[in-house]
Amino acid sequence: MRWLFGALMCLWAGAAVAQPARLQAVPGIDQDGVTVSGLSSGAFFANQLHVAFSRLIDGAGLVGGGPYGCAEPPDEPWWIAIHPYGRTITALSVCTRVARDTVEAWSGWMGAPPETPDVENSITVTDVARARAAIDDPANLANDRVWLFSGTRDTVVPPAVATVLAAYYRRVGVTGDRLVVVDNVAAGHGFPVEEFVGESRFRKLTCAEQAPPFIIDCDRDAAGELLRHLLPDGFTETPAEPQRERLLGFDQREFFDPDNTSASLADIGYVYVPAACDAAAAGCRLHVALHGCRQNAEAVDDDFVWDAGYNRWAEANRIVVLYPQTRAWAPAWDALGWSGNPNGCWDWWGYTGEDHAERSGVQMQAVRTMIARLRDE
Repeated sequence: MRWLFGALMCLWAGAAVAQPARLQAVPGIDQDGVTVSGLSSGAFFANQLHVAFSRLIDGAGLVGGGPYGCAEPPDEPWWIAIHPYGRTITALSVCTRVARDTVEAWSGWMGAPPETPDVENSITVTDVARARAAIDDPANLANDRVWLFSGTRDTVVPPAVATVLAAYYRRVGVTGDRLVVVDNVAAGHGFPVEEFVGESRFRKLTCAEQAPPFIIDCDRDAAGELLRHLLPDGFTETPAEPQRERLLGFDQREFFDPDNTSASLADIGYVYVPAACDAAAAGCRLHVALHGCRQNAEAVDDDFVWDAGYNRWAEANRIVVLYPQTRAWAPAWDALGWSGNPNGCWDWWGYTGEDHAERSGVQMQAVRTMIARLRDE
C-alpha cells in the first residue's frame, strides 16, 4: 500500500489536480483530555505542548527528548549567553550532541558549553513564562502521567539529557507510578518497535542504530507501552489490525499562514480515526504523535504515521491519533542552516520566533487549533 500513499502525496502536491481535505471534527472524541508523544524534536516539542497547554494535555510519552526551555542559553560561558545564535548553539551542543565537537573546537579560551542541561534553568524558564501568562499554570502537571524512554546508545540526545527531563517532571510534581522512566535498553536514537513489519525504501534498523527512518527494532513496542501508561483506564491489551483507509490526509495550511515559510509546517498532516469513533457516543480519546527530525512524511513516507505502531493500538482502544507534519526550511542566505530548519525538526529552540515554546508560538498554535477542530471546540 506504500505506492498508494506516495501517489496521494503526489496528487496533493498539485493544487490544480486535487486539494487535501479539510480536517473534520470527530464526533466520538471525549472532551476530558488529550495526550501527546514524540521522538527527538517531536519529544522536545511534545514536552512544550504539555507544559504550555497543561490545562488541556493530561500526559506525555517522550522518546529521546529533553526538558522545557532546554535551549535557553546558560549564563556560563558568557559567550553563548550573548551570541545571536545562543539557542541554536545550546540546542546542538548541550541538549543534543549534534554539533558538540564543533562548538567545543570553536569555543577555545572562551569556555566550553555545559555537559548537560540544568534543571534549575528549565524551572526558571517555566516560572518566567508563567509569570507573563504565556503558558498555563504548571501546577496542572502534577496529576498527569508521563512515560520517558532513553536509549543507552543514543548519541544524539544522550541519556544524561533524559535524566534532566525526568528531574524536571519530578520538580513539577509528576512522581510515583505516574512517572515511568525506561533507560536500560541498548537503543540508539529512534522510535522502538517490536518488529518493523511494513514496507520501506530504507533498510530495516537494529535497536542500536540511528538513521532514517528512525524506527528501530528493539523487541519493544514503545507506542503500546506509552499509550498503555498514559491511558490506563479500560486499555485493551491486544492490538487490532488498523485500516489503511482510516489514515486520512488533511490540509494543514488553514492552521498557519502558508506564506510564512519560516513556520516550517507541511501542507498536509494526517489523522488516524478508528471506525468506532464515527459514533457520537463512542467516548474516543485523542493522542497527538509527533515525528522527529528527518522523519516527516516528506522524508520517510509513511514509516512513522503507519509503521511506528500507534494505529493498531488506536484501533483496539478507540484512540484518534493526530500526526501533524513539519517541512524542512532554511533561508537561502544561510548555507549552514543555523537560522532555519533544514532537517524538518519541530521548533524547540526558536527558529520560528522568541515565543516558540509558549502558547502563542506559530507551531504551538497550529497544533492546538488542530486539536480544537478534532474536538469540535
